[in-house]
Amino acid sequence: MKTRKTGKDLLLWILLLSVFMNGFEAAGYQTSLISVGKEFALDGTGMGLFASVQLIAGLIAPLVFGSFADQAGKKKSLTAFFMAEIVGSLTLVLGKGYFSFIAGVFIIGLSVSAVQLTSIAAIADLFPVSGNKKIGIVTGCYSAGAVVAPLICGFYLDRGYSWRLLFLILLIVGAAEITAVSVSDFTPREVSVTESREETTGAFAAVGILLLCVIMFVYVGFENGYAFFINSFITETLKGSHSYLALSLFWLAMIPSRLLCGCYSRYNKQILVLVSTGAAVTAFLISVSGTGNTVTLLSALLGFFCGAVYPSVLTRSLDFAGKKTATVTGMITAATGLGGAAVTVVTGVISKNFGLRASIKTLAIIIAADVFVSLLLLNRRYGRHTTTGTER
Repeated sequence: MKTRKTGKDLLLWILLLSVFMNGFEAAGYQTSLISVGKEFALDGTGMGLFASVQLIAGLIAPLVFGSFADQAGKKKSLTAFFMAEIVGSLTLVLGKGYFSFIAGVFIIGLSVSAVQLTSIAAIADLFPVSGNKKIGIVTGCYSAGAVVAPLICGFYLDRGYSWRLLFLILLIVGAAEITAVSVSDFTPREVSVTESREETTGAFAAVGILLLCVIMFVYVGFENGYAFFINSFITETLKGSHSYLALSLFWLAMIPSRLLCGCYSRYNKQILVLVSTGAAVTAFLISVSGTGNTVTLLSALLGFFCGAVYPSVLTRSLDFAGKKTATVTGMITAATGLGGAAVTVVTGVISKNFGLRASIKTLAIIIAADVFVSLLLLNRRYGRHTTTGTER
């Protein structure tokens, strides 16, 4: 398929930066949770509940703002969401006590979730021909941000600086992003020469979308449960050191995985089965490991498997979305928020009552559910039979 390109690519970099910062914030918060727990005297259950605040907000945001972004337009939506992100960051930087912390984290959860779904939908709209490959890049940017954050946050936290520095960084970058978005042109960067977007866009397919939502519910629940508690598992159960390196490697390994998924997006159904199986097996091996170094190395392998889930789900969702790209991305994002919140709370409760090793074993069982759901998606009747790039 030939395309005509407009040559206006600055906006793509802005959108990639926004997703990079979302990954930075997510992993930065995961790294900072131990320090937050110490400041507010939280046990495992309390840290699970504090972690779930942002994840619950991440569930609410797409339900409220998914269709809004399609109707109001991506530019206006992103401007509003970046402003909310700045407000939430400012609340966390300046606020004191439980109430201001919970309020700030909730606002951050709403805004970063809304920014994520709108940025991905905007890229799909801006690049209707090459969008599948760019989804691999954009999800790789999220992983890149998540790689950098534990290293930076671990560096300043080890030197006695406050966890609030994370949200000061987020505030400064958010101010730059809102300025850039407000002056950007959101017209499509690609136009098909041989066929229009309407000719390549099929109907909204509810069953396929719901199956993808289930996969993301399970996967993100697993991912957050693992990321929030792996530091404590290595430090407290295995008596290891530099536990944040495991989290950084976990996210680092996602980058090549997500880029490869962009290149081989036509095989997204098969990839989902393979990586779900690999993640379940690796998580079980981690749960029975005896040293922090072993867990750190296995975290990299786990990250490679986990990294493929998100871009494969997103590219598959384009087969089911019709013209409602932000709505469908919002539904998938809502499932991630619900899964992330629910499983993180469960992981915290299990870690308190049965130990951190038991919580990791539980996570291995949870991610195994994605194997079954991914097998259902191999059934072609859940897809639409038009050419969008994943079925060609």
